[in-house]
Amino acid sequence: MSQHWEHYENKLKDENFKPKEFVQQLCKSLDNAQDLYSVKKIVEGIKQTNATDLKKNVYKNYGQFIQTSKEITYLEAEMYKLGHLLTEQKALISSLTDDSIPSEKGEVIDLSITEDMSIAKIVELVQGASVLHDIPGRKMIHNGHVIEEGEDERQIQLFLMNDCLMSAAPTKSAWMSEAYKMIDLLELKNVTVMDIQGSKCCFKITQYPANTFVYRADSEQKKMEWVTLIKRAQQDLKEAIGERPDIEIAESRDEIIEGTWEENQRRAKFRAEALLELPEQLDVCIAQRDFENAVRKLRDAKQDIAKLDHTSHGPEIKARIDSRLRQLTEMLTEVNTGSGMYAHGKASKKPVKQLLLLEKVTQATSLFLRNKSNSLKMSIRRIKMEGTMTLYITKLSQTFFSTIAAVGTEFKAVFSITETGCMPSYVAWVETELQWFAEMFSRQVFPQGSVVGRGVAGECVSIALKQAEQLSANGLDITFLLHRLLQPGIADTLKRNHIQIMEASQVRAKEEHWRNVEFNEQSGDVKKLEDLLKTYNVELSKYCVSSGNDKTSVTLCHSVISFVRSFHSYLQDAKKMYNVRVKKQLIDSITSCLQFQAFQLQIAPPDESIQTVVSHSTTFMTKEFIPAVITFLETHVTQQPVPQIRRILDTTDML
Repeated sequence: MSQHWEHYENKLKDENFKPKEFVQQLCKSLDNAQDLYSVKKIVEGIKQTNATDLKKNVYKNYGQFIQTSKEITYLEAEMYKLGHLLTEQKALISSLTDDSIPSEKGEVIDLSITEDMSIAKIVELVQGASVLHDIPGRKMIHNGHVIEEGEDERQIQLFLMNDCLMSAAPTKSAWMSEAYKMIDLLELKNVTVMDIQGSKCCFKITQYPANTFVYRADSEQKKMEWVTLIKRAQQDLKEAIGERPDIEIAESRDEIIEGTWEENQRRAKFRAEALLELPEQLDVCIAQRDFENAVRKLRDAKQDIAKLDHTSHGPEIKARIDSRLRQLTEMLTEVNTGSGMYAHGKASKKPVKQLLLLEKVTQATSLFLRNKSNSLKMSIRRIKMEGTMTLYITKLSQTFFSTIAAVGTEFKAVFSITETGCMPSYVAWVETELQWFAEMFSRQVFPQGSVVGRGVAGECVSIALKQAEQLSANGLDITFLLHRLLQPGIADTLKRNHIQIMEASQVRAKEEHWRNVEFNEQSGDVKKLEDLLKTYNVELSKYCVSSGNDKTSVTLCHSVISFVRSFHSYLQDAKKMYNVRVKKQLIDSITSCLQFQAFQLQIAPPDESIQTVVSHSTTFMTKEFIPAVITFLETHVTQQPVPQIRRILDTTDML
């Protein structure tokens, strides 16, 4: 029985199990209904066993599931706290960077703290306290020094205003004996003050959700004074905010719909209450990273926010909303600077769309282009160095310039309905990315301390320039900029190739035997040389003589033929890399190469046995090859006269 059990259990667990075939095989193999009934019992037993095992596993993992859920909830709470901490730290760092400005006449500023001090005086004394001016009507209620409890005790100055509590620490300055620097600015509606029983002169202030500050006053009387004044200020603030008629929103004629006067008044009151609750609602949305809901709330209340300046408490509420708007904009701008979930696809467009809805066009363009830059660099890094250099450069150029063109098309589509002045941002971004491309291109094609194969550099530059031309369809011509960025590498390559030709010509001149050069007709070398010279409209046939045995003799010396081959490769490479910035260098290099080769023929040994080869070689160089090269340069490369090279002909005639 156990063997049958294992047999059927293995069959049922098989990944390729097919129920229909299993039943058909059973019906064929079993003799009677009793055997079929036995198999049915075995299958049901296997089913019950698996169900029991599944329940045990569920119960076993249930505790772990509960623990994991608790940890997730705890982590969410910690992330919420961390978000608030980061926001406060950012505000603190920003405030610490503000420096107090000394008096122009060098006068010593009065640092005494008085009970009836104005907000302007506090801003003058406390570095980073300029944010107190954001809300008009703010006034100071009480101030005094306390000791902040903690690992490092320190003396601080507390300033209690009608809607906030500011702490500042004394600091030294070069132009005054003592000043203060702001540490924290806590809104009274978000804090709770508590008298610590059993602790000498200490009271605790807790800021939602998790910040706790413990202060020690000089005496029990001063401690109770702080606790009482803070609670009274909180109560007064609640009563002030509860005065709805001060911020009633007057509807314009276009906004009034059909209805009674009472209905319109009720609707206006409801909108006023919604504005009072908007800062807190935005705080919740920002803490939960529900940016879409926050943007929607701001857009819905846009018209009402604009009317707040005409109400008594309106500027204060508007300042609070503007503060949340700045915080929301900063978080949207910094939400995806890496290669995470927002770097690609539709998710990367959400923050940009939300910034546009908030009419933050500058931040939206910056975020859009930064995301595209990250995506472009990631695509480039995926390209593998396989095959030849030209194959890699082809892939690199196609990926880079096609992405730039696609970004331009998408940029126009995204920002066409907002501001027409956004295009300079795209142009500046293209220039920055092109600089990065040129650096990567130069590291591969123009490596320092090494030389790529002759002709490879020119082919790579030609590929990059051809791919860059596709941006002209978007109205953006960057070929001149690419030429400028690649100019140092091009100049260095031309210089190295010129040095190679000159060194090779010197070696060949020393080893020259002044004899005809014979070629095997089957190798096709003569055909290749003829095709090479046809580029310059020069005929080689007049210098070719058949010497029998399938061989062709060319009545030119070996140094001339070798020079023509190497110089042709150099000139074709220079043609592909040419731009106006390297014109003088190229003309000087070509002049020196041709002049050196012509001069070597002029100083050939005066031996009658070699005069035919020398004469043919001199005629070929001075009467055919050099004039043809000059014509080729003026027609296909510089497209301008090159008198400097033409003077070589006069020099050779004189010699």
